[in-house]
Amino acid sequence: MRIIWIYLNLIFWTLLFGLSSFFTILFTGKKEYFKFFGIIWGKTLSFIFNVKLIVVGKENITDKSNYIFVPNHASLIDIPLLLIAVNRYTVFIAKHELSKIPIFKSILDKAGFIFVNRKNNDSSIKSMNYLINDIKNTPRSVAIFAEGTRTKDGNLKEFKKGASIFGIDTKLPIVPVAISGTYKWSKKSLLNFRKSEITFSFAEPIQTENYSYGDREELTEKIKITIKDMLID
Repeated sequence: MRIIWIYLNLIFWTLLFGLSSFFTILFTGKKEYFKFFGIIWGKTLSFIFNVKLIVVGKENITDKSNYIFVPNHASLIDIPLLLIAVNRYTVFIAKHELSKIPIFKSILDKAGFIFVNRKNNDSSIKSMNYLINDIKNTPRSVAIFAEGTRTKDGNLKEFKKGASIFGIDTKLPIVPVAISGTYKWSKKSLLNFRKSEITFSFAEPIQTENYSYGDREELTEKIKITIKDMLID
């Protein structure tokens, strides 16, 4: 029953703020306005879902730089809460399946997101190259969930190499992000009204200039170890 309530809220507020973002960007031509609506979206959902957001290590990221944020993934609210925590124009690498929903595709396209089809390597490379070029025109940070999908048991899954490859290609610094508490939040009962504490821990940026494509596995393992060490039980 609780999961239905969560989905209904996610759908409603995502459509409301997503469409507001879409038309604002459409009329102004400025994708950066997604930051404003993304943060309001996140704050609205955190209030409705009774979440207390704790940010650790925010001093590791500066306002003047863009980054590749690489968090673990445990729940449906990881995305809106991350937008609050980073407090900057940030887009995500979205699953190809979302592009099959016309209204969401339009909203995310307009905001500067890309869709990646993991089953089609050529298509994925084309999408990533498009984002790399688009970032040059409209600078932004990018968030890539290291595991690709949400964990089903609260434990870290195998990390994909996509974030490392993207960092090597763009030379943007990679910031590992440990999200603690969202899996526990996702398992709460409908009648549990206690506030949930969710912590986002930001590591020091990993500079990617000296990494090559051959180092992608080493870089991926470094990201995973960093996240694992920051997670709060």
